[in-house]
Amino acid sequence: MTYRRLTPQEIEDLRAEMRAAGEWCKAELARRRRERNRLETAENDVQHPDPFSADVGLSHPGENEGQ
Repeated sequence: MTYRRLTPQEIEDLRAEMRAAGEWCKAELARRRRERNRLETAENDVQHPDPFSADVGLSHPGENEGQ
């Protein structure tokens, strides 16, 4: 098998492709991190509901004072 040197244009094209792949990777990791955090937050809300939410029928302390 024979090899040849890459041309300057081929090298620049490969660099541009690697930069684009790196940008995509960063964006994908950020998207996955946001999704994981969203799911963990939703899971936390289900496991530990706010005792002062309207669902439970309680009000926040001081909310109904003076009525």
